[in-house]
Amino acid sequence: MSTSSNPSGVWDCHTHIYGPWEQFPLPANAAYTPAPAPFSDLLTMHRKLGISHGVLVQAAPYGTDHSAILAAIAGSQGHYRGVGIIDESTTDAQLQMMHDGGLRGIRFNLMGHLPGARDPEKLRRLAERVASFGWHVLVHGELPTLIPFLQAWKNLQTPLVIDHMARPDLTQPIDAFLMAELRSELSQGNRWIKLSGIDRAMQGAPGPWPQALDDVRSLLESAPERAIWGSDWPHPNIKGPVPNDAQLLNFITQVCDSPALQQAVLIDNPARLYT
Repeated sequence: MSTSSNPSGVWDCHTHIYGPWEQFPLPANAAYTPAPAPFSDLLTMHRKLGISHGVLVQAAPYGTDHSAILAAIAGSQGHYRGVGIIDESTTDAQLQMMHDGGLRGIRFNLMGHLPGARDPEKLRRLAERVASFGWHVLVHGELPTLIPFLQAWKNLQTPLVIDHMARPDLTQPIDAFLMAELRSELSQGNRWIKLSGIDRAMQGAPGPWPQALDDVRSLLESAPERAIWGSDWPHPNIKGPVPNDAQLLNFITQVCDSPALQQAVLIDNPARLYT
């Protein structure tokens, strides 16, 4: 599947937008200060690559103010969805408004450089609250931190999407025990994997990353019907040069080494998750 001949319906399930500042300014206490990356720029990239659907993941600097992504989704004619950030002060009425506006999940940041709660029980209560909306939880953390959370939530009914492949360092030997634990988690019917962030996993090395194909395929094989992909545009807080989005899309099509897998990961699975 080349980027010039993608079938209709391809999803990019991990993007962020920032600005325009005159419409959507950052708060004074923003987690970081990104360069502007408005929705119009994302649409330009998606059209170039033949991507017709996308997911806007709430950017950490905006906290729980979802104005930017809600406005973008409203103008997308149903082609884009969102993943938000909530806390204990978020009301049920606000959740309903977010659902009506196209959000279909929330994100928990377990990475040290990003703000967010770390208490498993507090986070579990938030996860349980969004289950009634049919939402999922996107969990962003490295394997040593992530596995205990997943194990503590064994009986959680809310679907969990493991973000950025659990942030492995694929330039080093992989911890076989932790990877086995991750595959065990993915064997459950409500655990998903986002096969994104290969540039991060390769510590900023330039593509096309053929040496990582087998590792990423092993994760795909753990849950082929619950694997999705995202570009991570515009690539905030990365090491090394900004990756080429066409190269990222080409990488995942190589990981999905059959038309059926490409159809599942790029079209059918995300369409089901973000309905």
